[in-house]
Amino acid sequence: MKRFDTRLVSLCPLARDYFELRFQWPLSKPSAGDTSGLQDTVPKPGTFLTIRTGGQYDPVLRRPFALSDFDASHNEAAVIFQKRGRGTSWLADLQPGACLDILGPLGRGFDIPPRGYRPVLVAGGIGLGPMLYLARFLAKKADAGHCEAPITVLGFRSADFVPRMDLLGGTVICTDDGSAGFHGTVVDWLLTADTGLPPAYYGCGPLPMMAVLDRLAGQRRAPFQAAVEQWMACGIGACAGCAVAMKDGSYIKACVDGPVVDGRLVNWEA
Repeated sequence: MKRFDTRLVSLCPLARDYFELRFQWPLSKPSAGDTSGLQDTVPKPGTFLTIRTGGQYDPVLRRPFALSDFDASHNEAAVIFQKRGRGTSWLADLQPGACLDILGPLGRGFDIPPRGYRPVLVAGGIGLGPMLYLARFLAKKADAGHCEAPITVLGFRSADFVPRMDLLGGTVICTDDGSAGFHGTVVDWLLTADTGLPPAYYGCGPLPMMAVLDRLAGQRRAPFQAAVEQWMACGIGACAGCAVAMKDGSYIKACVDGPVVDGRLVNWEA
């Protein structure tokens, strides 16, 4: 984790009120004798960052965003956000070259599933971002023989919210009203889909979707890694404002114990 100032590379509208913000990412060069390369500064899929928005003290709190892409060849990273309040409205008005105050990467990311399991990535709404990054990451790992090729299932209310961007092959679009792709929810699609191998579920999205995905993973005895969406204040574990209820009655902090957790342990009905 580190704080750094960087420059906005591009701000692209993706769908109604949704934007992709792309910026320069500082990659440190390995020191002499260091065999780890740049891995210490490459953010893991599922991790997040916080951005200071507006003036120095207003809004007071930074805004958290999951990473949606990372391009080491150009030293660039990206987040996808929905314009819905003061902080995100400020971001949506930025121009390329604007300065960004960023803290990250933060939190725990996704793990690669073992060979023999089909990674099935499921996202709804703003949960799109971390799943897109994970899909690209796992596709590269699959090409190298480290895991199976992923299937990505994205759910939206209507075609108005489907992002205008290049998506990986094998991506399934679902819309509630049938205006694009599969007519139904992501869970409707999963109930009838043949993944070819035992599934390993990855999810990020609204609580009702995550609760159903948890039950489906339980019925199929499938692993389930979940990126929890929770309001955050500090992002570093100091305030406990992002507490997540677990099935055993305990609570974890999404910012430091997550955002990625074992989805089978979360109390999605709390």
